[in-house]
Amino acid sequence: MMAAALLQTMIQKHIRDGEPLPKASRLRGRKYRLIRLPAMQGAKAELYRQFRASGLRKIDLASRMGIPKTVVDRLFDLDHQTRMNQIEAAFEALGKRIGIVVENAA
Repeated sequence: MMAAALLQTMIQKHIRDGEPLPKASRLRGRKYRLIRLPAMQGAKAELYRQFRASGLRKIDLASRMGIPKTVVDRLFDLDHQTRMNQIEAAFEALGKRIGIVVENAA
């Protein structure tokens, strides 16, 4: 749990500072475990990554979505409770579509 909290904090800092998110590294061996963000936080991190790749400004995304810029800031806030339809609308405004993948836990 502490590793997941650290990962979330690091990603949130990159987002807050307007920096690109680091890429995931490969597993080093059996004694290392992959740390994943919860689904909603992962979706927000990917939304931020796609937003940066688009070259748009936050005000441009807000305009495309018909929302205030402050709401766009909340879309990228990993601690803010955002509804999934808002995340979907943001991806759509970027010309993207979100999908769901279910994998075995083990």
